[in-house]
Amino acid sequence: MRPYLLLLTLFSSLYSYPQELPKLYDDVSSAVVFIDVVSYDYSQVSTLQKVSTQSALGSGVLVSRTGAIWTAAHVVQAAEEIWVEFNDGDKYRAKVVTSNPNADVALLNIEDEFELKEKKVATIGDSNEVKVGEDVFVVGAPHGFKQSLSRGIISGRHVPENMSNGFERVEFFQTDAAINPGNSGGPMFNMKGEVIGIASSIYTTTGGFDGIGFAVAANVAKELLSEQANAWTGMESMVLSSKMARILNVPQESGILILKVSSKGSAAKIGLRGGFIPSTIAGREILLGGDIILEIAGVKVIDNTAAYQVRQKLKNLPKGKKFSMTILRQGAVHEAKVTKE
Repeated sequence: MRPYLLLLTLFSSLYSYPQELPKLYDDVSSAVVFIDVVSYDYSQVSTLQKVSTQSALGSGVLVSRTGAIWTAAHVVQAAEEIWVEFNDGDKYRAKVVTSNPNADVALLNIEDEFELKEKKVATIGDSNEVKVGEDVFVVGAPHGFKQSLSRGIISGRHVPENMSNGFERVEFFQTDAAINPGNSGGPMFNMKGEVIGIASSIYTTTGGFDGIGFAVAANVAKELLSEQANAWTGMESMVLSSKMARILNVPQESGILILKVSSKGSAAKIGLRGGFIPSTIAGREILLGGDIILEIAGVKVIDNTAAYQVRQKLKNLPKGKKFSMTILRQGAVHEAKVTKE
């Protein structure tokens, strides 16, 4: 190759490389928000009383000029109040528009009059194009340290079996970029500055970050939050294993145990109750004593696929139409009729 052609090739390749990380951070950080959530603390009171509140922290990313924000469902699922704060100090009240706890994604919208000003709306990348080994970085508020950056690679792609089953395909990226409490809901960026994932959880044997974190793929978030309608129940819950169902005397193989209920969501409107007895089971802290959903609209809860089947059935149900719900409350089975809003 002639010398000038070699120089031209090298010169062209320099400009095909991704931007340097400090510049990337400057470009995208104004789209990242700190989320402060206030919810009721049921752990020391009876089922019907709601006295003190507790605050939780998370992160999110601005995805529209009108104030739409992506975050993790578990950050806001039982929220009474939500506040989002940008890196310029602007702080706004927000509300949940839709959420999908199965995929751990939620869509917020700013309630107050929103000023975009110098803030940047994040660019959403195509997560299907992401390769194992790619460099990525995560921006969020680990342990409340706002606008913190951590860098790593994509170390794996996972489609959990209990979240697919031929129904919803929920994909997670595995990464060694540090993810800690407070990062949840924050964006994972590729080296073009595009959002390719939403920080969700970590795998840990120590209680801290062990080098294995997970982010929901952006294409999953886009489909579930922008293209499908998922009502916000305002309910934190868990699907019981067959063993747990037997321990709690559930009269079938499984059920949905309600842990917490926000007064703002649809679950509270139909009278569902959350737990109030702090317990630790298999290393997980949960609240017992809440309702256990056995059946919704004719769909019996027998495993993790029930949530998808219920959503599909209710999706085709006209507004104002009633559907049945069966719950187990304090040892007794109750039947209720619920009107679709």
